[in-house]
Amino acid sequence: MRHDSRVIRWIRVAIALALAVALAASVYWGYTLFLLSTGLIVLGVAYGWPRLTDSPQPRATSIMLALFGLAGLFAAWRDHSAPYLDWLPVLAGLGLLWAFVQNLVRGLGASDAVANVSAQVAGGVIVLSTSTWVAAITVPGDKDAIVVGLMALMAAECMTALPWPPIYTSPLAVAMATAVAGISSVLVLDSSIGWPLALVLGAVMGLLVAGVDRMLGLIAYAQYQAANLEIAQNIESKKSVEKARSFAVQLALGAAPIALGGVVVYALERVAL
Repeated sequence: MRHDSRVIRWIRVAIALALAVALAASVYWGYTLFLLSTGLIVLGVAYGWPRLTDSPQPRATSIMLALFGLAGLFAAWRDHSAPYLDWLPVLAGLGLLWAFVQNLVRGLGASDAVANVSAQVAGGVIVLSTSTWVAAITVPGDKDAIVVGLMALMAAECMTALPWPPIYTSPLAVAMATAVAGISSVLVLDSSIGWPLALVLGAVMGLLVAGVDRMLGLIAYAQYQAANLEIAQNIESKKSVEKARSFAVQLALGAAPIALGGVVVYALERVAL
């Protein structure tokens, strides 16, 4: 049981690493590939989030998240003047409206309406956060902050997958992300952001990954969660369904920190660089 749980956690890390590497590599390969990579992150969150939060309308929620996430990317791509996110508040408002209407369609007596609306709104925030990666690469200047931030994210993700309690893995995630960001800025990339800013970026990325892993991990392993990974391993009659659900949950857990990480990089580029 424990061995299977550890393997599942590393699947999450593998997904996150694949998405992060694609995003980091596309910085040097062209703007179009970068946009496609961010699109993969949006689709990953859109598919996995409703399964993670046990949405009663997983397909409708996935469609909503994908549409608004891709619309956010398109809006950031077409915005050629700072802050490059002019349409983000409009999309956030429309997403909030969609979430309320979608849940009203279920009926006034629907169970867990508040929890479902809250989960859907949170998913909307995450997919719209992905557009900040597009805004970050659009900001004039050196793009090394994007690569440094992604390297810190990857290091922190690996630490959270270690088979230890969060009281150990969370500080390790912050420390490793900080160290990787500092080392990569000085030795690997010779980055223009400077090592002090790189250390701050790494520390914030580590805190982000540790926080998201802790909060969303509690949801994934909740006692009554339909996507409960431990229960999924013990129900033979639903084996194929639960395997697909488990992958979707890991997809959301791996993609969510990367989507939110764009906010940190964008804020650093806008404020400190």
